Amino acid sequence: MRDKHLRRLVVVTGAAAAVTLAADLSHAQQPIVMKFATLTINDVQHEYMKNFKSALETRTQNRIRVDLFPAGQLGGAPRQTEGLRLGTIEAATGPAELFFGADQRFQVLAMAGLFKNNDHARRVFDIPAFRKIWEDFTASRGLVNIALTVYDHQRIALKAPANKLADLSGRRVRVLASESEQASIAALGAAPVPISLPEVMPALQQGAIDGVSSVLGVFVAFRYQDAAPHVLDTGLWYLMPIVMVNKGWYDRLAPDLQKAIVETGAMLEADNYRWQTARIAEDSKAWVEKGGRFTKLSAPEQQEAQKRVLDAVQSVLSKNAPLKALYDQLKAVAANVN
Repeated sequence: MRDKHLRRLVVVTGAAAAVTLAADLSHAQQPIVMKFATLTINDVQHEYMKNFKSALETRTQNRIRVDLFPAGQLGGAPRQTEGLRLGTIEAATGPAELFFGADQRFQVLAMAGLFKNNDHARRVFDIPAFRKIWEDFTASRGLVNIALTVYDHQRIALKAPANKLADLSGRRVRVLASESEQASIAALGAAPVPISLPEVMPALQQGAIDGVSSVLGVFVAFRYQDAAPHVLDTGLWYLMPIVMVNKGWYDRLAPDLQKAIVETGAMLEADNYRWQTARIAEDSKAWVEKGGRFTKLSAPEQQEAQKRVLDAVQSVLSKNAPLKALYDQLKAVAANVN
């Protein structure tokens, strides 16, 4: 009888141990969640996110699960910047100046005088010295930069047409919160109004603003042609999305997962730029087909606009030594790239 009870105890104990082991294995196999946010949708940033999710989940055999949150689902620029720094958002992408709230130096990539055109920016981003300067800076702010991408040159979508700088006088133009963009728009004669992207269309419709300084991809994705169909193609500076990961979260990952994230981030850049180059051509056609219009300044007016904006940038740099140091370092590298 005692042997019978002993055998039953062994069976029960073994079964319980098996259940516990299965539960432990199941828990151990749960993927690490990486929330990935951006403000836009159906554009180059969203495209990058989708490809990153597919590539990283495949490479890590689903040990990391990437959950995508485009279109400002996790909040506007300040909220995403705060979440990324605190680690409540593991990853985010957007124009570098979007993260101005974390450090004023994030605006540097959008400051006039750094890049000649989109292709030049892409070539500059492939230079190791440029990347090291930028990545050392972001790491000092608790953020791991895993990709540098290209959006497009800056334009202004307006409710009423503008053919010369005088036409911008007094017009309220939405900008990001960076000091350099506000100073640059003010130098053109307009009144800069920093508001979050989700608030732009209502502000246009209600007459709170007269236009938007951004890129064509944003105008098309958010259908600004219905409210601000007149695009002044200024091209005075460039919007460069960056992809960053919270460093605290990243540092807790296994080394092979860290490597997978960094290498996947950089691997996607070339294809992302090819996709964007084709998309800019498509967006240009779509804008006109949907009733939008393009206007350029005359050559003398464009030269005057460039002078004003470069002067505005130098004014901002003169008041911020750390910003000037980073700008000068990056520009020294970029200037040597054809």
